[in-house]
Amino acid sequence: MIGQSGDRTQPLRTPGYLTDELELAAFLKARGYRLFGAEPYGRLVTFAFDPSACADVDNYFAGAEISARELFEAHRHLRTLIKQVKQHQKDQNGSENYDKHFSTD
Repeated sequence: MIGQSGDRTQPLRTPGYLTDELELAAFLKARGYRLFGAEPYGRLVTFAFDPSACADVDNYFAGAEISARELFEAHRHLRTLIKQVKQHQKDQNGSENYDKHFSTD
């Protein structure tokens, strides 16, 4: 599935605007759009925002001004979220591999 910004997206359980572009996600978060969730998608993480965020995507690509402090804060938050999502995925895959190797079947 392709988002309106042309980025690769994956359907999440929550409807909304989806993107795997960290910079765009940071912009939307800094603009105050609600982040519904984040899920791993291959090596990337897909972020799900409130559907109304779609209206502000063109402003991002047009170079809309935004507070640097708010943008960096949102970027840091999302980087931390990416690490947590990937660690959770790693933990799940590790436990699945453990179960496969040590199954009593």
